[in-house]
Amino acid sequence: MDPNPAEPPPGCLVVLTPLSALMADDARVWLAHRLTPEGEPEVRDVPRALAARFLADELIEGLANTLAAGYAVPLDVAVIGYQAGDDGALKLASLLHGDDPAARLVPLAEVVTREVDSRSHEGDPREWTAAADCCGSAPAAAAIAEVYRLVSVWLTGRFAARPPVVVHVTAGEGLGEEYARVARSLGLLATAYGPARLLHVGLANDLEPALCGTRPEGLPAPWACLAELSAELPAEAEGRPARRAVSVNDWSLADAWAAIFDHTPAADAVAWTGVGAGRFEPHVRALWTQKLGNEPEQWEDAHAADAEAGVAAVADGASSGIYCRTWADQLVRHFVADRPDARDPAALARWVHGLRVEWRAAIQYETLNWSKQRKVDEVGAAATFLGLEVGPLADGRHAWRACAIGDASLFWVRNGKLLGTFPVVAADQFGSAPLLVRSNHGYKTLALCAAGECEPGDRFLLATDAVAVRLFKSTASDSGPDWERFESLDADAWRAEVDELRKANDMVNDDCTLVALRVPRRLESGDRSLESGVRSLESEDSTPDAGPQTPDEKENSLGAPD
Repeated sequence: MDPNPAEPPPGCLVVLTPLSALMADDARVWLAHRLTPEGEPEVRDVPRALAARFLADELIEGLANTLAAGYAVPLDVAVIGYQAGDDGALKLASLLHGDDPAARLVPLAEVVTREVDSRSHEGDPREWTAAADCCGSAPAAAAIAEVYRLVSVWLTGRFAARPPVVVHVTAGEGLGEEYARVARSLGLLATAYGPARLLHVGLANDLEPALCGTRPEGLPAPWACLAELSAELPAEAEGRPARRAVSVNDWSLADAWAAIFDHTPAADAVAWTGVGAGRFEPHVRALWTQKLGNEPEQWEDAHAADAEAGVAAVADGASSGIYCRTWADQLVRHFVADRPDARDPAALARWVHGLRVEWRAAIQYETLNWSKQRKVDEVGAAATFLGLEVGPLADGRHAWRACAIGDASLFWVRNGKLLGTFPVVAADQFGSAPLLVRSNHGYKTLALCAAGECEPGDRFLLATDAVAVRLFKSTASDSGPDWERFESLDADAWRAEVDELRKANDMVNDDCTLVALRVPRRLESGDRSLESGVRSLESEDSTPDAGPQTPDEKENSLGAPD
């Protein structure tokens, strides 16, 4: 991948704003950085909704002027309002003038051709956005989850793009742990120029305006909790130091410009394939079961891992294909052995091409009857795929990266707390037609990539879609899953739990696979008892690490029926 492309890489910008009753209340805002006749900041009370619109209009005006000046700005933009409907469900709407009401990303070059009204005050931006009624509540966690979905779809197959930028204007409602989890997940989405960037602008009625990095006493609640979720902006030459992108009652185009246009290639010096690293605990725990009513040999998922090398993968064969179990098995085994770089579309395509040739040989195509040959030629095999790699310990932490095609999901846990997920962030984001890796030629393989840094003792779980949906639902409950328990849970007990959930219609009847692994807290220099990669993946028939589970303990795995 060329680190200095001739054309600027594409990007996307989303401005997200609530349309709740709180947004009709005033906030003390330094609007457009106007000054009084005495040269003082003209700070005044304006409706929060007006301030949010003004912010979005200023951003688009600046981008439109940059484009008009002849600079290339390959950017897709969206301005999205959100609120709860009468039934409490999330409602999204595009606030761009002349746009389809559905929330979507639109090329900037198209947006700037629309006829929009000018404001009366000289220097004010044109009205690129439309006013909307503000009422009820605004579920921030559900809204940022939908933005995650919008951005992740845009980013799939575009690792060479600049980092997506999301500016969330908020009145402070709904910024709880669920919001934090999804916001952290957004920050895991990876590009060649670093992770996706989330900026926050709070609007309050009892605080003086302050840009990020300028409030000496620090951020008050509820804005303080947003600091670790927000992008870090670089230091200004003669101004603010490096800072987290959280402003209150004020905003700066310089902050947004830094997030949008700073796309220096991110260096990757991690020894991903280094040997003898001991990057997972002595074993990787794998649990699986076929559909209820099927025989074990009809299970069409697959999993593989190498504990020493810190790599694991799962695949979910598509039921509409043929010989999908063979295809899924090839995907995971070869990912662990070959370690293809899914960030490079050309390298990924070459890797998949080699698997396609091997798959046809493995199914002995020439010996199949004509009807099976026809299905192989017309449909072939297909599977969703998820791969995880953990790097060696450096400065007390491990770099990790993941790639996904489709909806098999990664759960990242620390001290029993779910930090983030990938490539899905909510139970309602699993559809009936996910992206697939296909065995037949003529199909592109488009991956979404994530990256982060984990600490010793962190846990990762890789799950195919049916299990992932159940884990998301259980996470939404008060207690949530007992993540640690999956490492020692008896396989038969787990199958019984899954069957109970299926019979209660609380879990879809599908093949199920869950791989649980843990980053070691430390590696004793004299202890070489770690099992080899070949032995590291324990099957469902292995001796359980813990004794039989009690009924009370069993409730804490995937969660009791709702």
